[in-house]
Amino acid sequence: MDKLTSRVTSTCRHLRVFVALMIVAAVVLVSAGVGAADTDWNEFYQFRHSSSLPGNMFGVSPDGQVGFGGALQQNIPVAYTPIKGNWVIGGNSGSNTGSVEIGFGGADINGTGFIGLGAGRPGHGIYGSWMATGTDIAEAYNFQYQVCAGGDDGWAAAVGVQDILNQRQDYVGSPYGARSIYGVATRPISGLFFDGYLSLGWGDGRFGSNPFGGLSTEVTDRLTLVTEYDGMQVNAGLAISRLDRAQEAFAEGQKWIVLGYFGYSGLDRPVVGVVLTKH
Repeated sequence: MDKLTSRVTSTCRHLRVFVALMIVAAVVLVSAGVGAADTDWNEFYQFRHSSSLPGNMFGVSPDGQVGFGGALQQNIPVAYTPIKGNWVIGGNSGSNTGSVEIGFGGADINGTGFIGLGAGRPGHGIYGSWMATGTDIAEAYNFQYQVCAGGDDGWAAAVGVQDILNQRQDYVGSPYGARSIYGVATRPISGLFFDGYLSLGWGDGRFGSNPFGGLSTEVTDRLTLVTEYDGMQVNAGLAISRLDRAQEAFAEGQKWIVLGYFGYSGLDRPVVGVVLTKH
């Protein structure tokens, strides 16, 4: 009986991975159709990899706790918003070529560093973040407020602004900014072989005045697959943590979580990131 149970569990795990990959592939294909119009890579250059918004390379749970659990994306916001006592610090090294590049600035690298803080209460979190990209380190400040809690099976909703002070450039070397206003909704999804979160929204500026959307799928206890259309391009990747979701949720003292991320911006430019979260 134990062998049969183990075999069934193993089969379900493989089926779960397969279904998750099929979902990711389907969303990528649909997103690619939505974003068929080609855009110049330099357009809103600083926001092409990951932009320190809620859920960018770190998870946010429906009750506003940061870590590995919850909704997680690469470059679009999730509606779940960090609450008081939660903060994140991290960065990524994004490539401007087809090969992996590690660094913060240079001709082939678009690096980003960020710090984010949560405030407010569950269901109505308030998140502010500071980000800097490239060797010039021109600052950008971001803000999000969750207006609707959503519950266990409903849509949570939030509104936000990327680059409130309009400090970043949308073309390399050009002096005009990229303030971007957006709204986003997120809900949990579940099935026989997969669990995850779906996020849908619309934004102007760096979102291209287009709809955006993404899916994060919990493939294993320590691995999440991500796919999204950020209004201008299709991105996909995976996040990994040394702690599984059960440890993060229930173990005493597990307040500090480290996540690693590897993905592709526009499906052809690698991005590598790491984030430290505290809740």
